[in-house]
Amino acid sequence: MVIPFKNQGAKSRLASDLSPKERRLLSFAMLKDVLDAVLGQGRVTILSRPGLNIADVGYDVEIQESGLGLNDALNTLIAEEARLGWPLDILICMADLALLTEKEVVGIINCQGDVVLCPGRGGGTNMILIRSPKFRTCYRGLSFSKHVAYARQAGLEVSVFESFRAGCDIDEPEDLAEVLLHGRGRSKGVLEEMGFILPEKGRAGLIRRSGGEI
Repeated sequence: MVIPFKNQGAKSRLASDLSPKERRLLSFAMLKDVLDAVLGQGRVTILSRPGLNIADVGYDVEIQESGLGLNDALNTLIAEEARLGWPLDILICMADLALLTEKEVVGIINCQGDVVLCPGRGGGTNMILIRSPKFRTCYRGLSFSKHVAYARQAGLEVSVFESFRAGCDIDEPEDLAEVLLHGRGRSKGVLEEMGFILPEKGRAGLIRRSGGEI
């Protein structure tokens, strides 16, 4: 399992609703929710820029630091694993899947294919199961279609794992309501501690009680 994690300046698109400190708190809470979902399914590596403190993570997992961009760092890791000569079996899971549970992780692992892609909302890719050393990641922008095209051009068998929980990444302010509606872990608790609540009437949105800022 590989979890890319941005340990500095994460979730800038939430800046209209959360302070830098709050965005950091939520980012680590979401990371821990993802760790709760994946632990027990194999070796776990957090891939981050230099400076991530294991004490902040709070789990006994491997941290691999890299100064490279996301795709270069991931593809270097894939190439290194392939050179070891082991049967390749790498699950890349984004760190902002606050609704993820063990059920979704087991679900994608049980899918057939050289590459299994889990689409996110808006055209992204939230999880990738890689069983072929020929595959490389193409994150940024509409990455799901890029990943499908890359796999097919490489002659690989592609499967798609669709899931509401795994497909719900938390990027925009409106995404926070999904955490309060469907969350079961730390991320929901952190938002509640910040004073966020759901409205009693109307469409799902967010209300913040006065004095809720951290």
